[in-house]
Amino acid sequence: MGLIDDYNLKFEQFCNSIPNNKYMFEISKLCGYGEFITIFKKQPLLDLYNTISLQFNREIIEIFFLNSITNEKIKIPITTNMTIQNFISTLNSGPELIIKPIYPVPCKVVYKIYYDDGHTHGNKACVLPNLIT
Repeated sequence: MGLIDDYNLKFEQFCNSIPNNKYMFEISKLCGYGEFITIFKKQPLLDLYNTISLQFNREIIEIFFLNSITNEKIKIPITTNMTIQNFISTLNSGPELIIKPIYPVPCKVVYKIYYDDGHTHGNKACVLPNLIT
């Protein structure tokens, strides 16, 4: 087995192990641009803000989920008193999932978080269509 094969095997194992102790999020700016991030499930919500801020190299006005049933904005609090896992579990504790994965099976579970950094295109603010605030 060569170095390339060794790398490919280890990278595949790494990617397959992500869901065991991390969440994968697609962080989407209001203009539509987005990227994947991973973060440990047991980290506090404040770390999610810090990770997103570092990834995009910008300050954050707010981050939020969209309720899959009502399309309402669910602001993610800035706190060290709740883990990411607890927040998502609380939202999804009822009979219907409030936060759903955005890609179908067999894809890994990825949740979408919207990221508002206040950026505008000219004089026009970037916003999501059909968003209930």
